[in-house]
Amino acid sequence: MSIKKFIKKLFLYAMLIPNSVLLLKSQISDDEQDKYESVLKANNFEVIQVKTLEFEFKNIENLRQKLENSSKYSGLVFSSPRCVEAVVKASENIYNFLDQWTIKENFVVGETTYKAALDRLCLNCLGKDSGNALNLSKFILERKRLYPQPFLFPHGNLKSDTLQLNLKHEGIEVEGIEVYNTIANPNLETDFIKITDNFRSIPEFVVFFSPSGFSNSLEYLQKIGEDIKEVKFIAIGPVTALAIVESNLSQSLHGVAERPNPNELLKVILS
Repeated sequence: MSIKKFIKKLFLYAMLIPNSVLLLKSQISDDEQDKYESVLKANNFEVIQVKTLEFEFKNIENLRQKLENSSKYSGLVFSSPRCVEAVVKASENIYNFLDQWTIKENFVVGETTYKAALDRLCLNCLGKDSGNALNLSKFILERKRLYPQPFLFPHGNLKSDTLQLNLKHEGIEVEGIEVYNTIANPNLETDFIKITDNFRSIPEFVVFFSPSGFSNSLEYLQKIGEDIKEVKFIAIGPVTALAIVESNLSQSLHGVAERPNPNELLKVILS
């Protein structure tokens, strides 16, 4: 090995922070300690979190009117905690909201959304182990004879059409309503400068929780330079993985956590 290559290799190792994980999440958990952080720290990883996105709610009055007409729907479908938050805002002045909706079968994508619906709305939803819209649509279709009416589907501006198209193809209508916009965290560059020591260091593992979180972070990751190729990228879910693969970043995925679950993420990191 030439002296030049040896020095570069030493610089690279100094640049990577070993046994450390950067979680690029849409929001920092309100809990005392994030569940992903708890599991990773228990396995001797240093954890850094950066919020990649912010959310602006809209159409709340329109959503309230739909929630008041519960007899028109087979149930609710929540694809994220923000959808739950929108329903919380819209249902504040609805008389007997719980009586109207707890008798229905309501669905969620993922455990985090399940917990949000249970904690904020007292709705014990089905589908928490689905992990993504495709799996949830398959789960609903296994029971499709139970649902003669449409589902009410509050969603964000960046939602995919997977759920609605799959269910519609089998005769189940999904009435969507856009209840929030997803925007980049305006402090994202400042946050990256802080956690990377002005782009001079980077955790060994970088975890992306959404396609939009990845796309908003991409320009700042590229400032690390060529050595970003040595960082181990991990995607939460196949949709996020596809966004990374299809990007212009010359970067291979270290792995994909098929479900949004901290133990699934740990398995990928340790693999």
